[in-house]
Amino acid sequence: MEAHVLLCSRDPAVVEAVEVSAAALEVPLRVVHHPDEVRAAWPEAALRLVSTEVAARWSGVNPGLAYVVGSSPAELARCSAGLGLPVLPLPDAGGHLAEAMTAAVRREGARGQVVAVLGASGGLGVSTLAVSLALVAAAGGSRSTAVELAVAGGGLDLLVGAETLDGVRWPELSHARGELGELFNVLPKVEGAAILALGRDGPVSPGGAAVAAAVGSLRRSTDLLVLDAGREVPATEADQVLLMVGADVRSVAAARMLAEGRSVTPTGLVVRQGPGRSIPAEVVSRSLGVPCLGVIGHDKAVPRLAELGMPPVAAPSKRFRREVAQLWKAVCGA
Repeated sequence: MEAHVLLCSRDPAVVEAVEVSAAALEVPLRVVHHPDEVRAAWPEAALRLVSTEVAARWSGVNPGLAYVVGSSPAELARCSAGLGLPVLPLPDAGGHLAEAMTAAVRREGARGQVVAVLGASGGLGVSTLAVSLALVAAAGGSRSTAVELAVAGGGLDLLVGAETLDGVRWPELSHARGELGELFNVLPKVEGAAILALGRDGPVSPGGAAVAAAVGSLRRSTDLLVLDAGREVPATEADQVLLMVGADVRSVAAARMLAEGRSVTPTGLVVRQGPGRSIPAEVVSRSLGVPCLGVIGHDKAVPRLAELGMPPVAAPSKRFRREVAQLWKAVCGA
């Protein structure tokens, strides 16, 4: 069955609002309200939307990606608390409903894995790790892309010496919406991996609609998509979220603070060791309650390669490349 969104509602205003958004985005939508129809249709949907007048009569929901929708903040809050579901207010002024619908439908039919890499604190080398995962995957025969989302990231293309290569960067995609064509083929390539980098005209990151459009295109044409997410990641875009944490007290404390109140829970840790970072990886993992998928140590060759405009996994950085390859294997099996 074609990937689609399920709307459980009797409210004409809610039905009309969701139908308008779905039609504009060309997202298949099925509307039901009878309990028997809901039970039969729920498992097959890529995304479920439950309006407040329906949700108010429910005591629980079946597994699956779902949101409560409606226009009353009080009813949304009450239904959300009762069912444990996030909310999408109507009208969709912020575009969050549109992003959720397009991301869910694309995810259903997509083949590529999306891995987001976040940093608990600064100076850990998150961008270096993100682009290196894509490079190691490409070296193993996978079609891979590294996507820069971190505000003021400085440019992933600079990190791998690709700043002079022709190809599309984020400034040319800032107004992208809906379906994009074959984006992978028009991005700069380094050792087989594609790079989607930010511009350097200012600390501006792409909006949610542009990210959803680009990720949707790249999912369809790549095996691995690595998001250099800085300290934020769209919940609907990532299959796995790797949190990079320094093996020191301050970074672990920052990771704990970052996790509080977040809608995205890390699926694995990457522990950054080196001078001043000597807490054992298993201690960091226990402290945060998240499994450790890999350890990245200090390799003097990595900053030297950056100065020369060479990829961080080039031949001189044998230790770093080995550690990234081990992490890639753990991510594939996670």
